Amino acid sequence: MPYPEWTKGVHHDGSAVFVSNPLPALNETVEIKLRVPADAPIHHVFIRTEPDGEQAFTHMPETSRDEVCAWYTGALYMRNRRMVYRFKIMTDNGAFFYTAMGISRADGPDFYDFKLLADFESPSWLPGTVFYQIFPERFHNGDPSLTPPPGQKFNHPPQGVFESQVLDWDADPIEFAEGGTVDFFGGDLPGIEQKLDYLMDLGVNALYLNPIFTSQTNHKYNISDFYSVDPHFGGNAALISLSEKLHANRLRYVLDITPNHIGHTSAWFMDAQANPDALTSDYFIFYEHPHSYEAWFGVQTLPKLDYGSESLLDVMYRDDDAVMKHWLKPPYNADGWRLDVWNMVGRRGPDDYQHMVGRETRKAVKSTNAEAYVFGESFYDDTGSLQGDELDALMNYQGFTFPVERWLAGHDVNAWNKTPPAYVDTVKLSAEAAVEQMQRYIAAVPWAVAQIQFNLLGSHDTPRIMSIVDGDEALAKLAAVLLFTFPGVPSIYYGDEIGMFGWREPDNRRGMIWDESRWNIGVRELYQQLIQMKRTHEALQNGGFEVLHAEGAALAYLRESETERIIVLAHRGGEDAHSIDIPLTHAGIPRSTTFNGLLSETTYIVEDGTLPFSVGSSAAFDILHAAK
Repeated sequence: MPYPEWTKGVHHDGSAVFVSNPLPALNETVEIKLRVPADAPIHHVFIRTEPDGEQAFTHMPETSRDEVCAWYTGALYMRNRRMVYRFKIMTDNGAFFYTAMGISRADGPDFYDFKLLADFESPSWLPGTVFYQIFPERFHNGDPSLTPPPGQKFNHPPQGVFESQVLDWDADPIEFAEGGTVDFFGGDLPGIEQKLDYLMDLGVNALYLNPIFTSQTNHKYNISDFYSVDPHFGGNAALISLSEKLHANRLRYVLDITPNHIGHTSAWFMDAQANPDALTSDYFIFYEHPHSYEAWFGVQTLPKLDYGSESLLDVMYRDDDAVMKHWLKPPYNADGWRLDVWNMVGRRGPDDYQHMVGRETRKAVKSTNAEAYVFGESFYDDTGSLQGDELDALMNYQGFTFPVERWLAGHDVNAWNKTPPAYVDTVKLSAEAAVEQMQRYIAAVPWAVAQIQFNLLGSHDTPRIMSIVDGDEALAKLAAVLLFTFPGVPSIYYGDEIGMFGWREPDNRRGMIWDESRWNIGVRELYQQLIQMKRTHEALQNGGFEVLHAEGAALAYLRESETERIIVLAHRGGEDAHSIDIPLTHAGIPRSTTFNGLLSETTYIVEDGTLPFSVGSSAAFDILHAAK
């Protein structure tokens, strides 16, 4: 049986509109607010918490009321570093429980409770930050003398020996079976430095660089030496120069590292293979020395690191000059780390060191640079690493990328192969289902973490958004609107802003297009607008998140701060032209409020508690703004 209509208007999130201090200190008392419709038949509201594991209830009196809503306010004492809480709402028809997943007559486990962190070290520079992901070998050739020469041999057991090739910049990347990932275009760090004017004109203010450390391949995920920048990228001196230029222009950068594995040509591994008693032998897991060992997905070029080794822990993050600390210090001054295949790090059979590694990595990184950003790669659920004592964030594939792609284009997250397996679903998600998935991943983590999740439409591992939507420019633009208005930190994969196509790896790693006549100017101009909005609007940086409407092809949500409201309207198209009435009364928005369209310059007036949204066969979208 459906719940009463008034239950749709109950709302709380972790933003400053509802929490007096979203980043409190231990032993601080925080004021918590709950908003309900003015006509809700409520006679008592309580906050239910669990200090030291035992439940406690705090009464929340009604503190204000207007024509559309009533507010209840209560105190939450930060006795523990992580406080979970839900609301128990008493009515004449019984009690309702309200958690981060919504309202229910049924009580439930704490997993989806609201979560508030004490003394959480959230990098202060992340609000308003827009990342730009660069695959260095394919971005720009700044110094042709650094390009690897053709004909160099690379042994990739068991596939065999491949010879390096140098391709024209506009050529298609070569499939692995033919090229062995030693086809080179010549991109390097001087090339990135030479294009800083382009990046600043676009408006981004942080870079995420795919691995730059010494490696024989174009992707550099088989690192030979964690302490040296690949000479074909310009070596350590090139990184120092790039870092200085970036920071001089108030841009930050994050490096990519492989804590799960290392390249089979690394000195660590070759020493361990040559001598079972080598100092590095316990970094790895040998089954039959020297040629049978644990490797990433069995790929022999990527021997897995064993975090049961104390000496490995020392060199990775414990020692003063450990890898995770080294590059955060002068003269490199990196601003954080992206941790490759985080979901697999420290995990093998009965051994599971992942959370230990997460906690210790955080401690090591933050002790070196308290403002460093640490996020991991996971295509699955690793929200257990996002509870305030491990990573800052994950690449938010499950909580943003995949539901957006499935809603817009029916692109299944498991469609990696050219011939998809039977479990691939190509039917488009409804907006209701997409929102449910997004909400689950917001609810699973503290709000302070949800606000700094690393959001993306695509990466070097996934198809480009323009290919996913089959070249539909309006849909690609709609995806960008969602990227820049959803809670979290947006990241652009190089070339998406000019409409580049690219399907599965390596097609998604083509050379960046620098011929402006081949750019999609309309897409780039929209990206510039959206970047500027993200960098200037408080509601898009720290505002709350409330879904106003989710039905079929239509989605609308509210981002609200103490000074402004922003409403995002989105429709994927596919229907005849008509108007959808977006309900606003339940969101506590006064009936006479006027919104201005930031993308359309249209004036929207709230009438009878609703907002009209015109849609049709093509994708439609707008971003609405009203000051409070």
